[in-house]
Amino acid sequence: MFAPSTVYLWAAAGLGVATLAFLVVARRLPDTSRQFGYAAVGAVAVMTASNVVMAGLEAGGYGTDFVRFVGYTGLWTVICSVIVAVAGVDRRLTGALFAIVLSRLWITYGSWQVEGTLGAVLALVPFALLLIGIYLLFGPFMRAVSTVEEERRLLYTKLRNLVVLGWIALVLTGILSESMDLTTDFVGQFASIYVEVVLVIGFAGIVVRSGHALEKTAASTSLNPFEDDRTGDPRPESVAAD
Repeated sequence: MFAPSTVYLWAAAGLGVATLAFLVVARRLPDTSRQFGYAAVGAVAVMTASNVVMAGLEAGGYGTDFVRFVGYTGLWTVICSVIVAVAGVDRRLTGALFAIVLSRLWITYGSWQVEGTLGAVLALVPFALLLIGIYLLFGPFMRAVSTVEEERRLLYTKLRNLVVLGWIALVLTGILSESMDLTTDFVGQFASIYVEVVLVIGFAGIVVRSGHALEKTAASTSLNPFEDDRTGDPRPESVAAD
């Protein structure tokens, strides 16, 4: 049986190699869409750093939950930024997605830190937010993405499916290992790391291999999720109005 710190180091090593590989691919993207490739690289790098820090904390006998959720915050911020850009949604839907995702993260963290009735109540909230998030991606976001180019619709569909599967997997592993304590520490740790690696590698791989969709996206919006209204229409307003 490996020590927990060793598992984190192996995960960090694998993600570190993946970061360099994705960086090479991202640099080959056109100038206009390279920002999205770099964002994907950044997501992998964040989880690499998170695992390195957790390895050190684990070796020193300290808790790792806070660092894990800081890493998750960085990861999901990047993922959400790319998704809202590809979908071409407006500020209202952008804010809703960020609020749901980040609130769910830190409420989950809070539920792990308290026991009794409060902990049980807090543990239920992420379920509700998960369902709302899934509705958002399959409902309003799909209506928005129906107005953009086919390449962007395909990329959005891939990212949406990956995100939903990642959400469900992370929620289940958290419940089994933390809330209900049904697994050993090693099994819970390994399951969480496995889901994280599949999620972040899958996300980066999908993004850097979607050059045409990224070019279409870059032509009408930027990676900054709150920079402007996103209509999905790359034409100037004067033309669109005609």
